[in-house]
Amino acid sequence: MLQLIKNEHKKIVRKKITFIALGLIVVFQLAMALTLKRVISSFGGQDTVANYFAYSTNVVFILQVLAVVIGATLISTEFQKRTIKFLLIRPKTRLHIFLSKYITLVLTVIYLFVFYYVLAFLFGLIFFGTEFDETTGRLFQHTFAVIGSQWVEVIMMASFAFMCSSLFRNSLVALVISFFVLYAAKSLVPIMSLLENQWGKILLFANTDFTQYSFQGPPPFQGMSPLFSLLIVGAHFVFFVGAAWVLFWKRDVNV
Repeated sequence: MLQLIKNEHKKIVRKKITFIALGLIVVFQLAMALTLKRVISSFGGQDTVANYFAYSTNVVFILQVLAVVIGATLISTEFQKRTIKFLLIRPKTRLHIFLSKYITLVLTVIYLFVFYYVLAFLFGLIFFGTEFDETTGRLFQHTFAVIGSQWVEVIMMASFAFMCSSLFRNSLVALVISFFVLYAAKSLVPIMSLLENQWGKILLFANTDFTQYSFQGPPPFQGMSPLFSLLIVGAHFVFFVGAAWVLFWKRDVNV
């Protein structure tokens, strides 16, 4: 299993898209830091590394996009390029191959988060200094809570894309459908909340933000609680990963 995970990491490292993604994160963070510095300076104000670090959580969509791209291509690419047979002829079961790919996906999302927020902290130090006050500790605590909720959401998005990767042989089809369904589902939450439709509380993206129970105000639907959201997220997780496994297990390798 460990060797399979190492091989999956090597595949990701060899892809040009990996370095393009890391480069995009660096450019994105640098552009955001420079823009904020210019805007704040034009108003004669000052900011701190803690404030910039907290602000960086508002534009995490780049991590969502990268995670979905990786998840939607991990399995479908093997079938599209007809390399799946080379994996299956090895003395490893389909379950081992499946788990190695999913574990690699989870680890890659962790790497992306660490890379993104370490850069955010470094650019915050470079452009906004190290001034701290009595509110800094609470701000960092809040920021890490937001990051934790974001990680849960991105993992769920990547898991759905992974399921689509098991369903479709073509990576582009898996990618397009993943983006369409996920962002349509995200946009459905505020609509159902506005209409006060209580069925909306079982939607995945109504439950991935656990800070809504502490920092961000009331949840979008009545009757929601941290335990309820945990159960809904868990149910979606089991469905996504379980369906991905069944699809991968039953898929014909005669490509």
